[in-house]
Amino acid sequence: MNSPQARRDGLRVKSLADGRLAVYDERAEQGHLLGPQSAAVYLLADGTRTLTDLTAAVARVRPPADTAAVRLALGELTAAGLLDTPPGARPGAPSGPPGRTG
Repeated sequence: MNSPQARRDGLRVKSLADGRLAVYDERAEQGHLLGPQSAAVYLLADGTRTLTDLTAAVARVRPPADTAAVRLALGELTAAGLLDTPPGARPGAPSGPPGRTG
């Protein structure tokens, strides 16, 4: 498995006081409000951490976190088009069109 990397270009990101993250996708003209744990996954998914490393990093800042919770957050981020490199994608392979969430 590769290391998931959050998308940064074309997004406006604002941290909220309660740990949530407001993300506006300028390309899709869509806003997303990430809960504290999903926000931590987004901020820590820098393309250098494996799923195991990412889970450990998230657990340090937003306990409790386990692999299932991080996988769920990554799935939601992928569906929202907020990852450049979705988990399980081959490096250099197209990730498909960005998804939309309601």
